[in-house]
Amino acid sequence: MEVWKKRWENGWLEGEKEETGFQSSNPPVFQSLTLLLALASIVGMLFVITLLAFAEDSPPPNSNSMRTRDEQARHIKIEIERQKMKSAEKLMDKKKIELEELQAMMNEKNNIVTVAEVNTAKEDYETAVSDYEQAKLELQRVELESLQDEWHITVEETRLYESPEGRERFSITLRNSSSPVRLVESSKVVGQDIIISAQIDDIFVTIREQEGYGSSGAIITEPYEQRIETLKEDESVTLEFELIKENIRDVVVELKYSGREEQKNIHLKQEDPYISVMSARRYKEGDRRRLEVVLTYGALSDETEEIDTTTAQEINNVYVSIKDETAAIIGFPYEYRIPTLKDGEEKTLDFELRRNVDSLVVSLKYLEEEIPYRIHLEEDTRHISILSAKKFRVENQMMVTIQLKNTSTTEAMSGNATPEEIAAANEIRGIYVSLLDVTDDTNIVKPYEEKIPVLGYNETAELTFQLQKDVESLKVSLNYPELPQPEMRLIYLQKESALDVVNVSSLRFSQEGNLGSKVTYDLTLDRLAETENTFQLRVINLLNRLSFEFQDPETSSRQSQVKFTQEQSKRNLSLIVYLPEELDASYLDSTLEFYVAVLDEAEASELGGVNNRLDLPPDQIASIQGGVERFELIPKGVPEIEVFVQNAFQTIKIGEEVNMTATLQNIGTRDLVDIRMLVDVNTDWKYSVVPEVISSLARNEEKEIQLTLSPPADIGVGEYQAKLNAEVTVDNRKFEARDRSITVQIESKTQMSVTTLLFGALILLMIGIIIVTVRISRR
Repeated sequence: MEVWKKRWENGWLEGEKEETGFQSSNPPVFQSLTLLLALASIVGMLFVITLLAFAEDSPPPNSNSMRTRDEQARHIKIEIERQKMKSAEKLMDKKKIELEELQAMMNEKNNIVTVAEVNTAKEDYETAVSDYEQAKLELQRVELESLQDEWHITVEETRLYESPEGRERFSITLRNSSSPVRLVESSKVVGQDIIISAQIDDIFVTIREQEGYGSSGAIITEPYEQRIETLKEDESVTLEFELIKENIRDVVVELKYSGREEQKNIHLKQEDPYISVMSARRYKEGDRRRLEVVLTYGALSDETEEIDTTTAQEINNVYVSIKDETAAIIGFPYEYRIPTLKDGEEKTLDFELRRNVDSLVVSLKYLEEEIPYRIHLEEDTRHISILSAKKFRVENQMMVTIQLKNTSTTEAMSGNATPEEIAAANEIRGIYVSLLDVTDDTNIVKPYEEKIPVLGYNETAELTFQLQKDVESLKVSLNYPELPQPEMRLIYLQKESALDVVNVSSLRFSQEGNLGSKVTYDLTLDRLAETENTFQLRVINLLNRLSFEFQDPETSSRQSQVKFTQEQSKRNLSLIVYLPEELDASYLDSTLEFYVAVLDEAEASELGGVNNRLDLPPDQIASIQGGVERFELIPKGVPEIEVFVQNAFQTIKIGEEVNMTATLQNIGTRDLVDIRMLVDVNTDWKYSVVPEVISSLARNEEKEIQLTLSPPADIGVGEYQAKLNAEVTVDNRKFEARDRSITVQIESKTQMSVTTLLFGALILLMIGIIIVTVRISRR
């Protein structure tokens, strides 16, 4: 542009004009217009080129790729964990390949890989696998935590009303408006769709006062907080509160669930009651339960207040029904119709209850509207007492006896009721009894459940169960129609026994043990009687070569007797059996049977024995009155081999072989089979070992091994190392002997010839000196 302008100023255009013969009447004006037009054309072209380049380099944004700030943060967290998982997977694959390569090299004939290297690679691969599985779980956890905002609870409705007692109450209806969520990345990892349910558990609801109304933030209802145990997808629940502060219409509904907290400002809609429920009384007529409901038209008022009935209005066609919390009709007749109810008039209705409940809903339908009144009835007077619960033993089987009694109190009845009517009013029918574990409510008795058809007033019933698990205490579950859910009673079992016997049990009654080691058996001693007594410990028919002792596992002190008190009726002991270094081969891998007995003083003195040891025939063992438990011990020999090399230093010349003899000896305490000889040499050396596999080797037996080492022809002079070892597999475990190192000194052939010549020259020189000396001495 500057060049063109200068050329314009220097008269380049003027020269062209002169050559063409063009003459302008106003050259400066013409030149300025021309210059402006040229500049505008150039700027327009540059602007169009820039727009085209921008259109090519910057495509329009994709609406699908646009995310909110929270969505992008969630995406980044998941992507970070996904990359960590990918890295862990790559490392695992790498370690797997390294392990397979080492295993393949080890299986080669002339391998250079040791067992230690393979084991290290295996441990690295297992660590990588564990890290990969942990990364997958972490990805799923992060993705699940990032979806917590997907759950939502909606406030559908609130209703402010007045209770029959004149108190302000309101109800709030909450709905779970969440939807199931699919975990995309977790589904890819697991290989199947993972759908998280929209169900929300443990929802806590609190009603507080709004800010700007006195004590803002304070809880203004009773109860102060309500808990919704579970709210499924699209399920709604209605909660009832009583306002403890007057003239409140604006409240804050505080919801806490799934680690989050929400607050909703709500204005309460008031709905004045019209027909009031004055009373609801439950009573019994024969074997039928009935409900008396008293209604009045208008709000409840003071008894001293006069009601002007001359100007009373009336309501026609009032329908009344009794329902439970699920809106099911439980009163008979199903619905009462009151044709006319005047202002201030009372109406008494009587229903038969088809289901025994502690709270119900009196539903009033009039003026095309249905108004429910939730009524809490007086507690049911039915009660069953547990008189006793005794644990005892019958033929090594633990039993429990439960004694129950109907201790119900008399319901509201007329003063002239007969004893028969009172008993009939308080009898309980269809009682189901089961005994459960204290920790997890598992049924631990047989039969699992017992039924008592009828338990009359002040009557008792006794049930006997077989205990499937020995416990000190348990839960008694009582269920009958008058209860909304089973009643649980936690009781301690009394111990009762006809004979003062200590029960002996062990979880590890059968074990294996190597010679020269010790085997420990756990003993649980349980005594049913609750008096103080001391008992003797005895071992019956244990092999004499084996020694033993009883120990207290807490203090490690030796025990020969054990004491029980009323506070301590159960003891834990350990029986330690010591195996000798040598044992006859007939006992190895055989099951040795012996018994442990816990005897009182009299029976222990009668049976005798030395050092807590007894030898008795089977019939006498069966007749022992005390506690007896059978045990098993399987002695195992210790596999151990040793390689001996007499001359571990060998000298050869280049081109020669090393031929040597080694000895393999079984120094363990068991016979061995299929022993494999192992030779570790340089990769370019050749070797042979005969025999390479020893089919069998008895205890203390020796076997000669012929080893040949062949170095390569082009080997250099120097010292070289080789290793000789042996390996045997016993019970799926490998045992190796200690490595024996062999040193091979290789010398050159030339060096040997020069040495020989020098040695010969030295001998000739000595002979010459001797001859000269002899001649000189003769002269």
